Amino acid sequence: MWGEIIKASQLGPEDYDIYYKRSSNETKQKLKKEKEKLKRYFEEFARSELYDQIERDKKHHNLVRLCAKSFANTELSKESGYEFYFAEPLIEFGSLSEGNNSFDLLLFNQTEQRGIFIECKTSIPNRAQKVMIEVQRSIRLVEAQLDYLSNIIGVKLNKNKMEYVLCVYDKDSRSIIDTILSQSKKSEKTKYDPKLIKLWIYHPRTQVIQLYKDHLHENRNLTEMLISGFSDTGFRSKFELPYCIRTHPYRILKLAIIGDCYAKNLHDNSIIDPKNIKIDKIFNALEKNIFLGIDIEKRKELIKDTLTQVLRYGEKYQLLEYVNDEEIRLICIGKDLLIVSHNIQEKFCKNWVDQKSENQAKEDVIKKYYKDKGIKGIMRLSDYGEL
Repeated sequence: MWGEIIKASQLGPEDYDIYYKRSSNETKQKLKKEKEKLKRYFEEFARSELYDQIERDKKHHNLVRLCAKSFANTELSKESGYEFYFAEPLIEFGSLSEGNNSFDLLLFNQTEQRGIFIECKTSIPNRAQKVMIEVQRSIRLVEAQLDYLSNIIGVKLNKNKMEYVLCVYDKDSRSIIDTILSQSKKSEKTKYDPKLIKLWIYHPRTQVIQLYKDHLHENRNLTEMLISGFSDTGFRSKFELPYCIRTHPYRILKLAIIGDCYAKNLHDNSIIDPKNIKIDKIFNALEKNIFLGIDIEKRKELIKDTLTQVLRYGEKYQLLEYVNDEEIRLICIGKDLLIVSHNIQEKFCKNWVDQKSENQAKEDVIKKYYKDKGIKGIMRLSDYGEL
């Protein structure tokens, strides 16, 4: 009979829309004026948030790419015996869900039958305990799925031959080291075991990664080479890892749809309009560049899900539209690859900021109206006319 009871703190932009639609013209003018004022205020914050999102994703992938590339048929991989096997091991077990994390990379030594799981982090809080607990969750996932991984790799894996690495920027290394040292001194059982985790430190100025001096790997050659430091330029690997399943959807769109598929269309004289892109071509681009250690059918399913999310993301911010079930079209001016890439980026930033600041403004306006009226909890707005 009555609507669901909600509190003002739970209100969102959709509640503003309902309230606005049912309000008098006078109230609508007040709401609209207040919303536009707040929208302008929030735009700078939204712009900063988007920049931080993209930069974090770039920095994270830079670490992942560097680690993978340095162990892809290089002197480091030959001397240590460790090769890059695949990215995002065990992501098929829902690593994005709460309490079920997965690592970024798996290196494997076929001769010694030893594995190294690597987790890259670009932002560490002053108290790094939360990060260490997350890594411990990833370790538990590996240990629970050792038989599954054994079938994928074709070797019976031993829990005691697995090592775990946390790779961080040098600015964050002190926080991790202090947390590990602090935890090592405690005798009681905790949510993570500091002895299980090795620390690799990335120095962005020199683009070198080094093993922390107090941490040793079981493989002596690997330890010596990592303490000396490594970089992809030093090993001249031709391998690239342009993106992963968990890469930001806009960056996948820019790299795979524009940088790969659109670029190829420009050089194909049989294509009348290069902005019309076949969806199966995008799928092929993702399949070629995403490295997963997983059953073929499950791999295709995960890549298809990623493609769907990226296309929806592009639609949401009006960067592309569906021509039909088999084809999409980029929505931008220009034809030159750099111009199209730039225009898509400008459009994305504008539309993302507009939507973010608009939604935040609507949310704050409706909460303010509730507060001014002294309403702490009411029925769902869809059950009412103007308040």
